[in-house]
Amino acid sequence: MSLKKLSGGGTTGTGRAVRLAGMAVAGALVAGTFAGGTAHAGTGQAGQADRAGQADRAGQAEQGASGAAGKLPRGFLLYEAQARKPVKYPEEEKWTISDRRTENFVLNPCGLRSSVGSGRVSARTLTYSAPEFYKSEQLVVFRSAGAAHKAFAGLLAQVARCDRVDGPPIFKVRAQAVDAGDEAARVTVQAYGPDGAPAIGGERTVVVRKGRALAIYVRAGEYGKVRSSDFRVQTKDARKMAAKVCSLRGVC
Repeated sequence: MSLKKLSGGGTTGTGRAVRLAGMAVAGALVAGTFAGGTAHAGTGQAGQADRAGQADRAGQAEQGASGAAGKLPRGFLLYEAQARKPVKYPEEEKWTISDRRTENFVLNPCGLRSSVGSGRVSARTLTYSAPEFYKSEQLVVFRSAGAAHKAFAGLLAQVARCDRVDGPPIFKVRAQAVDAGDEAARVTVQAYGPDGAPAIGGERTVVVRKGRALAIYVRAGEYGKVRSSDFRVQTKDARKMAAKVCSLRGVC
């Protein structure tokens, strides 16, 4: 789900970027990247785990009373209304919508074939693909805040194993804390040439957890030099969804 495969035998720079991003992208905390100065998603991690554990126990205690809590209404995702409309150029672009709880995270740093994150209650994944551009919105609700935190932490851990894919081009993954929800991170996947300069092709992702929900916003395209503005839309979307999920019973 995190790979955009292009037709034919070859791929463009973006095609390679997105294909390899499926193996190397993650909303992840790399120890070196997050060492010092990242209290929200780094030094605060132990506190997050502690609070998530308390919420986990509370969530389990009320599980019988709120078994249906967290069910996603139709049209709940930010891009869902758009995704359900016919596209303007069907021969070149398309949306896909999946409600499978076992859908892989669209942030899949090591290219895992099976889904990760146990305890899923509901999920919805939207994916848009067009020539040289790909974006995805995914929302997963877990049985407890502890389960959601564990899934978030699992995504973060993967980048330590899959933070580089040798090419050419070489793809590098970098993560940085984001102030959103209960915990969040933004992730850069970028192609680099033999001279070490940024090449064409990359992916920019923001992943956020709020209560029992985990939301991921991915955009991939003809990125070059990494800029903070690359994450503007994804960060805005992540913060908006982090607030919106609290309208679902029992999620926050």
